[in-house]
Amino acid sequence: MSSGGPQLSIDLSSPTAIAATIGRSGARIPVLVGGRHLLPTGIAIDPTGHRYYGIDPTAAQSLPTGYRFVADPVTLLTTPPPPTESGPVDGVDVLAGLLRHLTDHAAHQVGAPITALTLTIPTGWGPRRRGLLTDAATRAALPPPVLVTAPAALAAYATTLGMHAPPGSCLLTCHTDQRPATLTVLQAHPDGYTELATQPVGQPHDLDQILTHHVITTATSDDDPLRDALHHPDTDTAALHDAVRQARHTLATHDRAPILLPAPRPPAVITRADVTTAAQPLLDRIPTAVTNILDAADVDRTHLTAVIVRHTGPVPGLIDTLTTATATTTGAVDQPHALADGALTLTTRHHHTATAATTQLPRIRLRITDLITAVLLGGCSLALLLHAVHNADIYKLEGRIIDVVVSMPQLGAAGALAALAAYAVAHLAPTTWLAGPPTTAEPTTGRLIRHAYLTAAIAGPITAALYGLAVGTALQYPYRPFLTWTLGWALPLAACATIIAAAAPRIPADDLPHWLTRTKPVITHATIAATGILLMTTALMSMPMNSTGIGLIRNGGAALIGIATALTLTRIRTIRIITATGLAIGYALVVTWPTHGALITGYLIALTWWTIHLTAHTLKLAFPLHRTTLHRLIGNQRHGGDRPPPQK
Repeated sequence: MSSGGPQLSIDLSSPTAIAATIGRSGARIPVLVGGRHLLPTGIAIDPTGHRYYGIDPTAAQSLPTGYRFVADPVTLLTTPPPPTESGPVDGVDVLAGLLRHLTDHAAHQVGAPITALTLTIPTGWGPRRRGLLTDAATRAALPPPVLVTAPAALAAYATTLGMHAPPGSCLLTCHTDQRPATLTVLQAHPDGYTELATQPVGQPHDLDQILTHHVITTATSDDDPLRDALHHPDTDTAALHDAVRQARHTLATHDRAPILLPAPRPPAVITRADVTTAAQPLLDRIPTAVTNILDAADVDRTHLTAVIVRHTGPVPGLIDTLTTATATTTGAVDQPHALADGALTLTTRHHHTATAATTQLPRIRLRITDLITAVLLGGCSLALLLHAVHNADIYKLEGRIIDVVVSMPQLGAAGALAALAAYAVAHLAPTTWLAGPPTTAEPTTGRLIRHAYLTAAIAGPITAALYGLAVGTALQYPYRPFLTWTLGWALPLAACATIIAAAAPRIPADDLPHWLTRTKPVITHATIAATGILLMTTALMSMPMNSTGIGLIRNGGAALIGIATALTLTRIRTIRIITATGLAIGYALVVTWPTHGALITGYLIALTWWTIHLTAHTLKLAFPLHRTTLHRLIGNQRHGGDRPPPQK
């Protein structure tokens, strides 16, 4: 059972390619092996027994003498190949190596060990092959695998595309990518699907085999050795079979497609008409096959909710034929990772994912150094407030105050930094404790996060409101304009803190350490901004303003605000450098008393964006099913190769 770490799903049902998908925090990540999304099933075994994975039939033609090529390693569970010079080939050990090979790439890609394994297998497998495949996973030192049949995985994937299959309803799947094409009737239930019946369509050869036979018989002479390979398949015919399958994909968008024949023969060409002719025997058998399998499953056509076709290349007329034979809407799925994704969706329902609400992270004793961020942010906030009040110009008429000139944006910055200081305190709560050893009754990390950020959501605006009241009292002026600025810029941060408090307990336990690191306010940026504001406003209120020293202080302060704004807006180093340079120069050139408020407001907008970005990141982790929308909001801020076998 998964503890919330990465889950790996491997589709072993296809005889030509293996697809693997990582499930992490609700996301689906295709596994890249040597830069490819699909790994060819072929395995080359050298005379010493060393194995090379991901060899396609075309590359197998260049293997040196003495190498053995296995086109589909799954067949080794029933038909082991002849022994090599180093001894017999253990099919279970070969599959164990293949699973380990894929798992190593997956773990390297996500930077974490795989904690759960799901394998998609062809329908009809019994305890013998299932047991051998489980033994292979055990030899590879992998978690015990959950085995899902290809029809169930296909049905589960279709539900993610919007297909509705209520419990008790039935589905018909057609797998044309298997040899031969197979029909399966499934019945949906709350925990998955039950296979009621499965049977191959009564056709001795699949579509690609028929087309391969057509190409060989029409493009070669009667005495060509390639014709003998029709009855005794070898590496050349396997490569030709693979070329035919690729050409069939090309015919989906073109009228003709070339096929390379083994040298020195010239290329052959197939057309859409050739594919239509080759598919006709399959189409002719579909109505009878549908009737037979519905009888075997003891269901009527009225019980069918949908018909789903899985193919790796279009079969002309198949959708219409199945729709007519079943009187049910038919859909096709050709997404390469469909079965791996579907199996992962099906098994994830049974995996318990630990979240912050059920996890207790290790905590450390609170130290003075842990409080530095909160203390400095609070100090910067208070310094901005006192500086603004001290430098305010008060205008009186007949002893009555009629106007006050004070930097309102500076007061807004003071209120925002007060709310940010509350964020810094909230960041400490889940990982530190004040005194005494932790006890078994200690609250979970999720509960601590919720309470800490709710407190920050309340404390920030209260402090900002007190700032506004204090300024009004000190200057003996109505409170409203000061509250508008101090409270106005603190409230968005408080709103974000409230959302974080509600969503953060749902974050998976494995993502918590990274999230906690991400939530720590960066004191450097805020300190630079506060320093720039203090320097700029001090210089602007000094006399004479046209002196060289005062001008340098003013421009330097404005440049610091520009740098802080750039550092707060983005985390990408190159963009930071470019943006910080541009804003520093621009701010220094345009700074005056009328424009200084806009410069400070620009930083406040950047700080607000930082909290929105943090909130969206939290929601993305807590609600992964909606991560696409959130990904657009927060933007994109962000392996292994195979060793090829020797060539001739």
